Amino acid sequence: MKSIDLNNLETVEKGQILLKQGEIAKYGYFVKSGCLKSYAIDSSGKEHIMQFAPEDWLITDLDSFTNQVPSQVGIEAIEESEIFVLSRSEYSDITNFDEEDITEMAIKFRNNLIASNKRIIGLLSATAEQRYIDFTVTYPTLVQRLPLKLIASYIGVTPEYLSDIRRKIAHK
Repeated sequence: MKSIDLNNLETVEKGQILLKQGEIAKYGYFVKSGCLKSYAIDSSGKEHIMQFAPEDWLITDLDSFTNQVPSQVGIEAIEESEIFVLSRSEYSDITNFDEEDITEMAIKFRNNLIASNKRIIGLLSATAEQRYIDFTVTYPTLVQRLPLKLIASYIGVTPEYLSDIRRKIAHK
């Protein structure tokens, strides 16, 4: 995005928490390189990955960011990443962006919404194998980059079962 303030480019280390569940999201993040994840921790302490944000994706808790309510997710860097940090005031002032940037942001948010909707439908109705295939379509650059445990968490299976799925697909 051309209008993003290049002074807001930050390098974040693997494991760095950008947003904790329950905090108000003050920033959105545009990933230049690396990868972030959004996740929720349930009452038993289990992590559920909601979304990955590899290069060229935007990520935040949009409800918290927009409405200033406690975030339902956390955001963490799962690789060392370079991110553009977009504050709520910058995002809210449409004059900060040219028409091309607004179009690009709208496309990115639309694509995030489409991916989220597909994910919800998959969790409700698809087999684990189909959810893995959908993951590979949505995040083709992450298939080889991410540890099995993160992909397994995303599709809702154990790492061992994901290994079985991958073996089965490879033998087809």
